[in-house]
Amino acid sequence: MKSLLVLFFGFLSPLILWAQDIVVPRLTPFPDHIQSTKIDLNGKWLFDVDPSESFWKSPQAVDCKNIQVPGEWVMQGFEVEKGAKAGYFRQFEIPVSWKGQRVKLRSNGIFSESTVYINGKKVGSHIGGFTPFEIDVTDFVHYGATNQITIAVRSESLADSLASASRYAVHALGGITRDIFLFAIPETNISSFHVVTDFDATYTDAVLSADVQLSNESMKAKGALKLAFSLLDTEGRSVDLGKSEYLVDELKNGINLNRSLKFQIRKPHHWTSESPYLYTLICELSDGSGVLHRTKRRVGFRELEVRGNQFLVNGKPIKLRGVNRHEVMPLRGRSLEGDIWAKDVKLFREANVNYIRTSHYPPDERLLEACDELGMFVEVEAPFCWAHETAIKKEDMYPLLVNQHIEMVNRDRSHPSIIMWSLGNESNLYKEYFKEAGEVIKKMDPSRPRIFSQWGPDADNGELEVTNHHYPGPTGPDMYRNSKRPVTFDEYIHVNSYNRFELSADPGVRNMWGPLLDKMWTAMYNSQGVLGGAIWAGIDDTFFLPNNKVVGYGTWGPLDGWRRAKPEYWNMKKSYSPVRLEQRGNLSNDGVVSFDVDNRHNFTDLSACRFEWRSGQDSGVVQVNLPARSKGHFDIDLKNEKHLDQEIYLKIISPLGFVIDEYLYSLKPGIAAAEVEKKGSVSFEEKNEAILVKDKNKVFEINKSDGLLKVYDVHGNNLINQGATLMLLPLNSEGRGIQMVGKDQNFEPFNPVCENWVCQSVVYNTQKDSLTILVKGTYKEAEGAYIYVFKANGVLTVSYDFELRTAVSPRQVGLVFEIPKEFNNLEWKRRGYWNMYPEDHLGSLTGHAVAFNPDLPVSASAGPSALPHLGWSFDQTDAGSNLFRATKENIYSADLSNLDGNKVKVLGNGKQHFRAWISTDKNSINMLVADYNNAGREGFLSSHAEVDYRPLKRGDRVTGKVMLRFEK
Repeated sequence: MKSLLVLFFGFLSPLILWAQDIVVPRLTPFPDHIQSTKIDLNGKWLFDVDPSESFWKSPQAVDCKNIQVPGEWVMQGFEVEKGAKAGYFRQFEIPVSWKGQRVKLRSNGIFSESTVYINGKKVGSHIGGFTPFEIDVTDFVHYGATNQITIAVRSESLADSLASASRYAVHALGGITRDIFLFAIPETNISSFHVVTDFDATYTDAVLSADVQLSNESMKAKGALKLAFSLLDTEGRSVDLGKSEYLVDELKNGINLNRSLKFQIRKPHHWTSESPYLYTLICELSDGSGVLHRTKRRVGFRELEVRGNQFLVNGKPIKLRGVNRHEVMPLRGRSLEGDIWAKDVKLFREANVNYIRTSHYPPDERLLEACDELGMFVEVEAPFCWAHETAIKKEDMYPLLVNQHIEMVNRDRSHPSIIMWSLGNESNLYKEYFKEAGEVIKKMDPSRPRIFSQWGPDADNGELEVTNHHYPGPTGPDMYRNSKRPVTFDEYIHVNSYNRFELSADPGVRNMWGPLLDKMWTAMYNSQGVLGGAIWAGIDDTFFLPNNKVVGYGTWGPLDGWRRAKPEYWNMKKSYSPVRLEQRGNLSNDGVVSFDVDNRHNFTDLSACRFEWRSGQDSGVVQVNLPARSKGHFDIDLKNEKHLDQEIYLKIISPLGFVIDEYLYSLKPGIAAAEVEKKGSVSFEEKNEAILVKDKNKVFEINKSDGLLKVYDVHGNNLINQGATLMLLPLNSEGRGIQMVGKDQNFEPFNPVCENWVCQSVVYNTQKDSLTILVKGTYKEAEGAYIYVFKANGVLTVSYDFELRTAVSPRQVGLVFEIPKEFNNLEWKRRGYWNMYPEDHLGSLTGHAVAFNPDLPVSASAGPSALPHLGWSFDQTDAGSNLFRATKENIYSADLSNLDGNKVKVLGNGKQHFRAWISTDKNSINMLVADYNNAGREGFLSSHAEVDYRPLKRGDRVTGKVMLRFEK
């Protein structure tokens, strides 16, 4: 851009004027020694929810309460009337040494309209809660003395309405929500500093462009200035820039001088999400007396290009494996603290995510710094959501709709991790509200594509470089295979969330989400026009307010608000894995096991990854060479290994150090002798009330009045209280609305069984080694029969065959048995969708769970309201722990046992499903053995889940068989 000279005015910080008359509010590049010239204003302030007009000039501490900054006022127990202004107040001291310098006040975010006063005088104002602003307060502070700052913050302003932010979070987001501080710089200083990189045609050498603005904020001209640059690699070594010093003969007072400088860089390391190599570009402004202002930018050499329906980074087409991310902490709302930003990026990266969409506003800059450092592509979204629902006057359009886009781009455009700018979320009125902002973004930053994140691809009139479709369903990948533009599904494959009655009964539907994601992502990966997508959403959006209300959209993330992995996290990691393996066969006669491999990395050859294997006492590393985005195979030679197991475990480690994936395969089949069936006869006795079947340890009783089963030991202790009862569990999308809005987030588990059982007949038939009892009857929902077969080997088989009397679309179909409450220890063995799960994951292939731990708190559907110390699987409701009550799919066996060693064992065939829960009255354990099971009915997920739905109409039959064994 050509250099421009621009006057600044008033007491606000100078404004930068770009070409085509784009006014960019100043945001000073921090001096690298800012910690020594910074006054942190975070901490305790005084707060008045209803300040008088005199508050801004002479606040009275007696009328105030303490409040923490940064923070939301609602999360600290304060309420401010909508549209009213709340008052913040604190004192600070400016050292005498700052005299003669410019003093800047920086706020990284005040939600969402604010006016600032220093020592009783208004110094500036700002609208927009998610973008930073800076005010020059030099002429209003006292040096070597106590100063006071008061800030008026309006509750639920127009900026809030355009962002739908308070509406979204179900509480008013008002407050000083991000860092606020003062810092000093010389009167002649660097007022803007940004970088952009561009490769040559072979992506070997690069041009590093530095856009710099110098400002003279003194009362006289400044001469003999020198602008110098140096570039350092990660080891601190200098990189040749060619000419790196530039002279400025004179900079008149009150003038800004823009310079765009270009440096030729030979063979720089590429920055990508898989190789986040960062250089440091240092910019120094000095005069004859020394350095005036020294600042720096992290530089990642990468180039973005949209070519047809392909998005290229450094010349290579990419696929985006993404999540949406809100700024959220359960007890702080949207105001974050600590190292949570870097923690989030690490957690997502370790789950093979390579892309974050910052829904639905710009994040704190610390997230972007972590993405630069750790390797993560980012789509930064402007703070607009459902904006068309807010009417804006013509004179307010630029400050509200355009300026917030400008502030977003001005702060963030030097971050290499950012690959797209989003104009906003799910808003109509593109031409009226967003077209001008999109044009401004293109002028400010032509190096990045733009997107308008909407329900469908045509909301931007086809004008932007990338388009999108929210929730396209399983047909989406084929629909956009030949799209003219790259298409992102930047909201897709919604996590089970709003179907809270289903979730309260069965947390296992969260694990059933995994195969749906895997199928969808694989289809997207193989569709050329689909750039990728972002799962909705990354982190639970749940807030625990001080008045015990729980609000938000709820539990829609693979991570909960406390950043614990939920079942979806492992499923996301596996589905998004860029190293997909498939075993080609068992261990060969010459000691070799072979694997097909699909390298879904965008850039990384598998030779850069570490493939470790372990079997029994032997272990090793195998070299795999395979370019990115290609398929091949590799062998592991085990012929010289002496201590192998039947299984081989493989772990693939990224060049960045985290575990990409883990697999567990059989080297040879397990061989075990078949269980010999016991011979003998079945002993039974018919009484007036019941038919009794006996062996040496147990008694099976079929009541002749109602045909129901009871099992007890020879001492009269129950093993089964009652059974079987047919369950035709209907799908249920309900959850008291989409958003959580009340104190009570307890949802009674949705476990209805068939009602109004009327037994019609009980008929038995004896054979040499078995007894069969046929029980016919009707429910309100179905009519048919149970067939109980008692064998001498102690196995009880319960078959069912029912014809429906009413239509139902079921989530689970099977038989429920009521077990004594003491049988609260569960063990299982199952066949999984993946061949490897973490211990205590709901999908673990083998595992153990206790129904209830009296030493742990009971949580509602929103999860624990205080920081938990155990993993998500151990959270519990009155119905039991998540791990205990979640459906175990495709079981080979499932056992419920008591402390005396008695065990009720379900013998599965690898196709049935098991679920247990504590009854509502807490007097028993209910046990379901299901022959049909699906992922539930979450409205935004149903288009994927319904592929496995089996709607039943009147007259359809349901059949199945349950095998039980009772052990001691």
